Amino acid sequence: MNHSLSKQNLFAYLAGQATPLERQLVEEWLKNPANTETFHTWLLEWEMRSLQFIPDQEAAFDKLTKRLEQADAPEPVEPAAPTRQLPVQVWGWKPYLVAATVLLALSLAFSPVRNKLLYQTYQTVSGQMQAIRLDDGTDVTLKPNSSLRVPRFGFQRDIRQVTLTGEGRFSVTHKPDHQRFVVKTSDQFQVEVLGTEFTVYARKQGTNVVLDRGKIRIDYKTATQKKQVVMKPGEMVTLSEQGTIQLRKLAPVKSLIAQKETLFLFRNTSLWEACYLIGEHFGLKVEITDDSLAHRTFSGNFRARSANELLDLLTATSNLRIDSTGNTLLLKEN
Repeated sequence: MNHSLSKQNLFAYLAGQATPLERQLVEEWLKNPANTETFHTWLLEWEMRSLQFIPDQEAAFDKLTKRLEQADAPEPVEPAAPTRQLPVQVWGWKPYLVAATVLLALSLAFSPVRNKLLYQTYQTVSGQMQAIRLDDGTDVTLKPNSSLRVPRFGFQRDIRQVTLTGEGRFSVTHKPDHQRFVVKTSDQFQVEVLGTEFTVYARKQGTNVVLDRGKIRIDYKTATQKKQVVMKPGEMVTLSEQGTIQLRKLAPVKSLIAQKETLFLFRNTSLWEACYLIGEHFGLKVEITDDSLAHRTFSGNFRARSANELLDLLTATSNLRIDSTGNTLLLKEN
């Protein structure tokens, strides 16, 4: 196919910003049937970039009609020069443009179709973890039974926003222009950061956020107002199923060098937090398959030399069992 015309030339033409010379270049390029497929591909990309949330179908169609009418009008010429007449076949592509634009506007009116076109979704199943590198350089570790939705055509200029269901660990790349990075888990809860490392757990029974490095802000809604919480490294925010929020330090951990042991001090600590601490201190991946089990709390002081030793203590006192799948241990109800 002939690519003598650049994508930017066509985008300027579709936006009504092309010069007379650029318009002539586009019109000549469109005469070649071999360019039809390329035209439709670029047209779809241009429409995607020009979206403003849900498109106004009638306004878009009126705008398209006016643009086509303007294209029919002769270009300004010197008074002594005759009016230039374009061949009729130049406009043979117009029905394709009208059909493609109307079809696109109608399809985007339906949310599932719109989401599939505008967003890419990463999905993991039980026992699976996925490492994802976003366009801005941010690294995400998507935990089992989780999904991450990101913009298919890149982030907006003022914000980098993704949507998480399940659990993910984020290492966010700082941008020179301080562009915001937002992890949204629902209409009531989101995490906003500027270059940091943190873990988000967002499931039916509640939401947990643990900050490892940097600084993040939690935005959430109650029944009556919007609120914010600023987190520091080593802190954990818990949002319950009922909408109440709690900010506290992670469960204290002390290293007992003389005994070569680690002392874990749990006070109404959730099993999810315990598994998180095991991963941080021993590098062992421990996942919880049941949402309600993840938020079960317990208390006690546990001395352990290894992750397996601590897990044996937890399972014995909490009536749990451990199943192995690949490099990950699954904590389940016994």
